[in-house]
Amino acid sequence: MKKRLKKRFRVGRRWLALGMLALAAGIAWIYADAGPKLGAPGNGDSLSVFSFREKAPASPSDLEREASVTVRRLYVCGEEDLPLGVLPPERIAELASAHPEWEFGAAKDGAVVFTEHVDDLSEACKRNAYIGVDAAGSLTLYEGPPREAKAVKTFFQLDVEHLESALPSEVVTQLREGIRITDLADYNSVLSTFSDFAIDETEKVMKPEA
Repeated sequence: MKKRLKKRFRVGRRWLALGMLALAAGIAWIYADAGPKLGAPGNGDSLSVFSFREKAPASPSDLEREASVTVRRLYVCGEEDLPLGVLPPERIAELASAHPEWEFGAAKDGAVVFTEHVDDLSEACKRNAYIGVDAAGSLTLYEGPPREAKAVKTFFQLDVEHLESALPSEVVTQLREGIRITDLADYNSVLSTFSDFAIDETEKVMKPEA
C-alpha cells in the first residue's frame, strides 16, 4: 500500500513540474512577442511602459546637423531676438568660440539660442521707457506712461508717505506721471534716488554701485 502511494506521489510531482515548465515557457513567449513594442516611440499599446526621448545638445560640439540659430539679447531693460538663419554645426561652433560670453541653449526640435546679457537699455526701451509708481506703491518700469498701465518690471515697494513728506511735490508728481528714461544713466539714477524710500531690504540688490 505504501509503495503504491509513493509511486502516485512521484508521478503527481513529475506532472506538476512539467506544468510549471509549460507555464514559464508560455509567459516567456508572450514577453518575447511583446518585447519590440515596449518603449517604441509613439506606440499607443498598453504594454508600452518606457519612453525614449532625444536629449537636447548640451554644447555646440554635440550638434550633429544644421540648426536654426537666434541670438537673444537680454538688456537691463528689454530684449531683442536676432535670427541668424539655419547654420551648419561647424559654423555654430565657430560662433560659440568667437563669443564665449554667449550662453548656449538648444531645444529638442533642433533650434539653437545664444543668450547675450547687455548692460544697457534696448532701443525700444530708450524710445518708450518710464519709471513710476503703481497703485500698490511699488516703483515700476513701464512701457509708455504709467497711465497706460503697461508695466514691464516691478523693482521694490516704496514708503509712499515718507517719500511724499521728504521730496518736493513736483518730484512726487513727476514720479506719479512717470519719469522718462532714455539711457542707462537715467535708469540707474532713478533707481538710486528712490531706493532710499524702499520698504523691502531687497532693494539693496537693485541699487547700482556708486
